[in-house]
Amino acid sequence: MKVLSSTMSYFRERQTPLVLSFHIAVLLMVISQIIFSNFMGFTRAGEVASQLPERVGTWLHIGTGLLLVPVSLIFLFAVIKQRGLKYYFPYLVGDLEPLKADIQTLLKFKLPAPGPAGLAAVMHGLGLGALLLVVLSGFTWFLCWNFQPSWAYQVKEVHGLLTGLIEAYLVGHAAMGILHIYLRYRAPSL
Repeated sequence: MKVLSSTMSYFRERQTPLVLSFHIAVLLMVISQIIFSNFMGFTRAGEVASQLPERVGTWLHIGTGLLLVPVSLIFLFAVIKQRGLKYYFPYLVGDLEPLKADIQTLLKFKLPAPGPAGLAAVMHGLGLGALLLVVLSGFTWFLCWNFQPSWAYQVKEVHGLLTGLIEAYLVGHAAMGILHIYLRYRAPSL
């Protein structure tokens, strides 16, 4: 229980209640999407499979995905409003010094502290971009599935490919978050 309270304390220090709520919601929804995607099934005609696990998995994935569109967009706007575009995307304005400093710190086998325009912030920005790409490609595929243009299959493949980005980000982001929290709250004798 101490681990959970330490984790939530760490999050509350760095995020407003609104951003924290959306962060948790997006996390749970993305994890559920990954799980549901394993139970999706379609017929050759592109209709949802009639078998129970595939039918339920497909509709849960579609429903959660459609809900994830506005939730992700609100999350994106909330974090940008909280810290600004430059915080997450400093390279867009040519501010690379904090990122360079963090990389130099890493090369000394030390973990840089999270800060504006630094490595952690840039990684968060890349995660936001990956989330946006996956959500928008999934929504585009949903529209294509309904209207059935000739290129619907390619959109589905792109969505699947982009999903790999968010899965990799989820693992890396969680690992780095756990490491940061551990290093912050570890006992001084360790």
